[in-house]
Amino acid sequence: MGANDAEIWSATWRGSGGRPKPRWGFIFRRIVAHVPVRDQTILELGAGEGNLAYHALRAGARHVTLVDFSEEAFQRARQLLEPWPAAKKSFVCANLLDVDLGCRFDLVWSSGVVEHFAAAELERCIERHAAHSCRHVAVVAPSDTVFNRRRSRDPNCRAMFGFWQTIPDAVLADLVGRQGFDVKVCERFRRSYGVPLVPIRGTRRVQAWLHRIVFDFLLAPVLPARTGGLLLVVGERRAGV
Repeated sequence: MGANDAEIWSATWRGSGGRPKPRWGFIFRRIVAHVPVRDQTILELGAGEGNLAYHALRAGARHVTLVDFSEEAFQRARQLLEPWPAAKKSFVCANLLDVDLGCRFDLVWSSGVVEHFAAAELERCIERHAAHSCRHVAVVAPSDTVFNRRRSRDPNCRAMFGFWQTIPDAVLADLVGRQGFDVKVCERFRRSYGVPLVPIRGTRRVQAWLHRIVFDFLLAPVLPARTGGLLLVVGERRAGV
C-alpha cells in the first residue's frame, strides 16, 4: 500500500460519518463464533474507524490496540471508542507492514485489509499478524467470486479504496498456516457482499438492505457456500511455535 493509497484512504475516511456500521457487527459476530473475545487482548491491524474494536469492547475485551496509517481514520476511531476509558484502548499510527509493538496479543485480526497487498507485501502483512499473536489470528477479505473480481477492477472502487484484489481461499489459508498456525476456519459468508448495486442516486442504502435480505437470508439455504462474498480464515498458534 503506497503513498497514493494513503491519500486515497484519508479522503475516504474524511467522507465517513464516524459511526458504527451495521456490516461490521455482522463480521464481528462471524469471527467471535470461532474465537473468544471477552477478557482478551486484541490487536486490530488496518483498524480504520475502529468498528471491530468497538464491538470487541462492547463484548468485554480487556484491551484493544488499533494500528492504522491514517490520522483521519483515528479521529473517527477515537470518537467511536470514547465511551471506554483510556486504559482499555491504544492507538498506534503506523504502516502495518513495518509495525513491531514488542509484545503479543491473545487475538490479532483484520477485515478489509490484506486484499490491498500483493505478492511479498501480502506475505509480510500476514507475517505481521502472526508475529503479534500468542494464540489466534482472524483475517477477513473479499472472497474470489466473479462479482468481487469485477468490483476489484472497477475504477470507482479503485478511486475509493486504492489497489485491492480477491484472494482465493486456499492461498489465504496457506499464508496463515505457513506462519506457524493451524487453520481452524476457512469459510465464506455474506453472500450479498460484492453483488453490484444499480447506479440510481439516493438508493444505495435501500438496495444494500434488499440485497442482504434476499441473498443472506431468503436464498441462503439454497445458495452454495462458494457464493459467499467474504472469506474468513482463523488460525490457532501451534504448540511450541
